[in-house]
Amino acid sequence: MQSLDKILVVLDTYEEILEGEGNLPVEVSKALQFVSNKEKTRILLVSCGYEKFLHDSYYNIGDELRVLREEHCSRLEEKLNSIARQLRKQGYQIETQLVWAYPRYEQVVKSSIDFSADLVIQHTRPYSKLARTFLTNDSWQLVRFCPKPLLLVKDRKWKQEPIILAAVDPVHSHHKPLKLDHKIIKTALKVSKSLGGELHVLHAYAEVSRPFALPDIILKAHSTAFEELLTDFNIDSDHRHLVDESPVFALQRFEGNLNSDILVMGALSRSRLSDALIGNTAEKVLDYLESDVLIVKPQSIS
Repeated sequence: MQSLDKILVVLDTYEEILEGEGNLPVEVSKALQFVSNKEKTRILLVSCGYEKFLHDSYYNIGDELRVLREEHCSRLEEKLNSIARQLRKQGYQIETQLVWAYPRYEQVVKSSIDFSADLVIQHTRPYSKLARTFLTNDSWQLVRFCPKPLLLVKDRKWKQEPIILAAVDPVHSHHKPLKLDHKIIKTALKVSKSLGGELHVLHAYAEVSRPFALPDIILKAHSTAFEELLTDFNIDSDHRHLVDESPVFALQRFEGNLNSDILVMGALSRSRLSDALIGNTAEKVLDYLESDVLIVKPQSIS
């Protein structure tokens, strides 16, 4: 993520989305916090409409249902355009895209590539009667397939000086690409600078995962790898966290201790969803974290 000149925001125009600051959707209001130059930064608002009974392949849709689909899309488009008009009045460079598409994530991936997005933002809304936020299938598939940095946001507001927590694995467990940790930290630094926040870097390892190795040897290997990784970055020593703990529990604990706003972590693009996330760590924690999560891939498509 070299710059944030192009931000794609996924909007669910089926929802009652005017709920954030300035009567804007949360995902939009958070996207605006990345904008330092309104004339330079372009924001694309993408909404994907779809109803099975209005689709062409559903019982050979007739003229009456075609009219209903046009009316349905018009309502969605008006909601999208109302947000765009409000932002344009404030001087933002806004584009909109309403597409009849299913599955939605495929269109979002296509739009992110066509737009050459520097960042994709999608809201992960909680189930109404539960505190937990379960990621939808669309969100999981974006984690798996979206080639751009993907920010999954929740309703919680960021602090005035947000806490950014970057999770790394410098010993390259789980066949993780060598350069991914560098990209995670570079992305986290970019986000921290853009938002005026504070960056922490965490490497968690569990000694019990290698029961036949001596504890001192394990600690030295991880400590050396962690310090070598951070030699390329100017990060305060008290913001470097090396812990002998399972990454899943460490992420949850440090998120609470630091009261972090955004967690930056890596993911791979693999055929099976269970293999797409580094050591399955993200799969185990994404539904439980209160922080927003920024997913970084080894390589992006520009």
